[in-house]
Amino acid sequence: MPLPLCASPQHMELDTAYVQKTLDLPTKTQEMHADFVIVGGGTAGSVIAARLAEYGYETLLLSSGSNDTTNPLMTQQDLFGQLFQTSRFKHNLFSEPSSNLNNRTMDVVAWNTLGGSGINGGGMERTMTDDWQYFVNATDDHSFAYENMLKYYKKVENFTTSTPNFDYSIHGRNGPIKITLEYDNTFNSVWQNITEEMNETFSSEFTRTNDYGFSFEPTVFTNGHRSWSGDVYLTPAQSKYSNLKVITSATVIKFDVNEETKQINGVLFVTKDGFFVAIAKNEYILSAGTFFSPHILMISGIGDPDILSEKGIHVKHSLKQVGKNLVDNGIVSVEYETKNFSINKCIPVGHIRATNETPNIFFILKNNEKTNRLFVIMFNPSPKSIVGSVSLYNSNPLMSPKIILNYFENEEDMITFVDGIRYIRQIMSTNAMKQFAQFEEILPGSNDEVDYIKNSFIPASHFLGTCSIGKNGDDSVVNNQFKVHGIKNLRIVDASIFPAGFASKTGPCLTVYALAEKAADILRQKFPK
Repeated sequence: MPLPLCASPQHMELDTAYVQKTLDLPTKTQEMHADFVIVGGGTAGSVIAARLAEYGYETLLLSSGSNDTTNPLMTQQDLFGQLFQTSRFKHNLFSEPSSNLNNRTMDVVAWNTLGGSGINGGGMERTMTDDWQYFVNATDDHSFAYENMLKYYKKVENFTTSTPNFDYSIHGRNGPIKITLEYDNTFNSVWQNITEEMNETFSSEFTRTNDYGFSFEPTVFTNGHRSWSGDVYLTPAQSKYSNLKVITSATVIKFDVNEETKQINGVLFVTKDGFFVAIAKNEYILSAGTFFSPHILMISGIGDPDILSEKGIHVKHSLKQVGKNLVDNGIVSVEYETKNFSINKCIPVGHIRATNETPNIFFILKNNEKTNRLFVIMFNPSPKSIVGSVSLYNSNPLMSPKIILNYFENEEDMITFVDGIRYIRQIMSTNAMKQFAQFEEILPGSNDEVDYIKNSFIPASHFLGTCSIGKNGDDSVVNNQFKVHGIKNLRIVDASIFPAGFASKTGPCLTVYALAEKAADILRQKFPK
């Protein structure tokens, strides 16, 4: 949730009087009631709120951001660069200096608008069959296997493509999120020819059990217009269902946790109109994201006792894994100046699996025809490093979370990117590519690869794992039903619940949508109308 008052560490204790004075608020706390209270109007929260309202429940959604769903910066693909440079729609987050990256402070992007991280570069990759096994192994629950999660992917998708003879059987055609797989006849042939030269596998998209080789990426941009949960799930639901109430620009202070009964009694939040306590008849759903979900838990007294005690927070419930196991792929780019290079709207991608001769990388080709620049953007699909953690600076709930990012703690991750740069050079030197267009490498060029990586590496914003899913409270935060271990009426549904050590390839967004649909089904079954 948004913590808008403090952008940098300040050591002060917060009490009600301070907040009231700072925000010039009424002193009386007002109560609100609903069947379900959802904290966080991001990627998952928008989906769950829309579904619960559809299923007939009184639903209250608390969102930190404003409703920006009609803003062209959100909707138009050609304005994404401008949006990315605009601070208004982001939380002001930063990491501690990263010792393995020349002590650079990493900018951490967490969108502060309805739909949250659905506002991204557009890629819509599924989590593949083998990767879902992480969920199955963590929970001993086969309902997380790919063949069982497929129905939720299909429920989300409104999938379309102009690819000839395309097999739609595993895709949804009537879901809210419009996903388009662009096709370019010329470059499709070039990409297949490169595949043959590189002795890799080619497929029209990464689905089913095939998640390696050369392919093309689906996107949420169709004719330049974005589809995301804030717009296509939540906005229609607000118009259609009177039992759905959405409060924007709401800052959650904390959950009121009963230490003896291990129940949430309410959630305290603040708006320009004053203090409120939201009380759920059934349950509370925390969907504040990888950084703010653990932060709100810790401020509420749920977390690692050592951390909470150090910050002067009374421990209401011990869960040592809260805020731990932060994972992200990270990005390194190779940049080329080009002539006669055009891929139309298609998005070439490749997942190269590690062998004695090849690195383990996932890469995307992004072309800017205006500047004649081609960017080959590399991700580490399986980082060996747990890249960091989310913690607290102090007990002030209006303070941003403390973010530690330790990329490259494991030296293999650096080797992966160095070998990745060299492998990209091989791709660009194939006969098929050289016959298609002209290229001159600009970056890293003659620079030492390790130095280049340390100076140019940025987060991929695929942050996961800080409230990881698992069997018990010793090794995780939530169980296979998304319930917080040991708390009777609190669930977490967002990217923070991915299993410890799991890393997505080109982003978890589509899988978060599918998990939110699964969570809504679980709630519907547990609380029948």
